[in-house]
Amino acid sequence: MPGPPDLSVAIVSYNTRELLSRCLASLRDAVGSCSYEVIVADNASSDGSVAMLCADWPNVAVIEMGGNTGFGRANNAAMAQASGRYILLLNSDTEAFPGSIEGLIHFMDEHPEAGVAAPKLLNADLTDQGTARAFPTAAAVLFGRKALLTKLFPGNPWARRYMLQNRQSDTEPFPVDWVSGACMMVPRTVIDEVGSLDERFFMHWEDADWCRRIGQAGYCVYCVPTARVVHLEGQSERSFGGLARPRRVGRPAKLVWIFHQSAYYYFTKHHARQRWNPIRLIAGVGLMSRAAAIIVANAVANRLRSHLAAPISRLHQQPR
Repeated sequence: MPGPPDLSVAIVSYNTRELLSRCLASLRDAVGSCSYEVIVADNASSDGSVAMLCADWPNVAVIEMGGNTGFGRANNAAMAQASGRYILLLNSDTEAFPGSIEGLIHFMDEHPEAGVAAPKLLNADLTDQGTARAFPTAAAVLFGRKALLTKLFPGNPWARRYMLQNRQSDTEPFPVDWVSGACMMVPRTVIDEVGSLDERFFMHWEDADWCRRIGQAGYCVYCVPTARVVHLEGQSERSFGGLARPRRVGRPAKLVWIFHQSAYYYFTKHHARQRWNPIRLIAGVGLMSRAAAIIVANAVANRLRSHLAAPISRLHQQPR
């Protein structure tokens, strides 16, 4: 009888039918000669995702979660059913380059010290998404990957330190603190030892938490830049939040709040576990204030955008 496949691909689906189909189509060439299975955990999609999988992808195993259970819980359900030597968490809004996933498998086979391996994630225009990072510090609040100060001053030393820009290579694998859960490979033996994703994170920061726990168990986390995956960042995120994708400025308020709640839980879990620790209050006030400021700024920007768009719309409606 054949042994277990080399790889189990765990994909969480929630109202991303077309993206999911494109993601699955890219896998065959990405995995190459390695054996693999795909398990999709669907968070009660209402866009026909499950019907599409049954009709077009009969070899894909589908777990119907019965509701929007979040990123961590759905991934854990898929991983519990997986039988591969390696588990690949893969977002439905990704498309892998040919040979990229096979390259990660070969890298893991050659590096038994590796607990996580991730590709270089790219934006739609093939620019680096900057998702291989150092663990967050207080400075990351102001100089994180998407922070305003980083956008205004992209070469500042705090942002470079957080995003490990001095250590990144286009050809050689390099160690990092953590990588994005949009695409990360972990050996089954490491998951059995460390445990799966912390389901108390609904969405965001569960990947940083997992990488931290894997590192604490003595394993290394690597980015393998020759493996490349396009990530249409934000597409599946909006679906998880139960939101459509209107053309608006910034993240919707619900997603901003979820992001900062998860950041607070990550911080207290790893830096202030005691309930009486005053740093918890400081962190909570700081993060919630930041969330509120972003929500207000986005609301003002969208209001201005609507006011500016209205006269143009009326102009187009006038008879010629």
